[in-house]
Amino acid sequence: MKNNQIRLAITGINGRMGKNILKILNKKKTNNILLNGVIEHKDSLKKNNKILYKSNFLDIKSNIIDIIDKFDILIDFTNPCSTIKYINICKKYKKKIIIGTTGFTEQQKLIIKEMSKNIAIILSSNFSLGINILLKILENITEILCKNQQINNLDVDIIEKHHKNKVDSPSGTALSLRNTILQTYKKYNFIKKIKCHSIRAADIYGEHNILFSFIGEQLELIHKASNRIPFAIGAIKAAIWINNKKKGIYNMHDVLGI
Repeated sequence: MKNNQIRLAITGINGRMGKNILKILNKKKTNNILLNGVIEHKDSLKKNNKILYKSNFLDIKSNIIDIIDKFDILIDFTNPCSTIKYINICKKYKKKIIIGTTGFTEQQKLIIKEMSKNIAIILSSNFSLGINILLKILENITEILCKNQQINNLDVDIIEKHHKNKVDSPSGTALSLRNTILQTYKKYNFIKKIKCHSIRAADIYGEHNILFSFIGEQLELIHKASNRIPFAIGAIKAAIWINNKKKGIYNMHDVLGI
């Protein structure tokens, strides 16, 4: 293995995010990134047990131990139970992990935080550049509102839309948006609820709308994703960034430097 080579594995390779990350890796002209292993639930392997990567076929495995010596960084967009299983394996074998899974319980979040004492982890509810810029803008707007004592006369609603098969509601991104506002409120000793509204319909990729309602005026922030490519690009960027990290828990603000 070359010293600067980034050896990746992807879980849920037949899922929406797995397919899009693979699409980007197949197009990306970077010699130091190597996809060495792919994982999928065994029931999915009945339909497809190989994927095309560059000009070669990779066998899809149902057991991560089968490829444990072939990768250094795992990209995981699956479900909370599977992610906790994978992160335990990553800790045991000293692998880094990029987590895009959402819907964790508070106990599962504590497990992830504890694991970060031993391995490097990037945990993010959304890997797109646009959403992470939006989070920063939201922090700044809330700061201005708090300084100007506008909170008592303000209603904040977060409306999020996703495809009908998305399980968690509100979305992880909506919760991140809400938490960004609440953390700024807390800094200025304000306590006020923020309402989240979820829509699950058809094949919507993802839309998040933050509506600030004052008396006589509204301020609206919107992010729309037209496909999953921005999330896939962000996940690969995260994997490159974490390559030289030994341990700790990070997010996309760390990766993007914002």
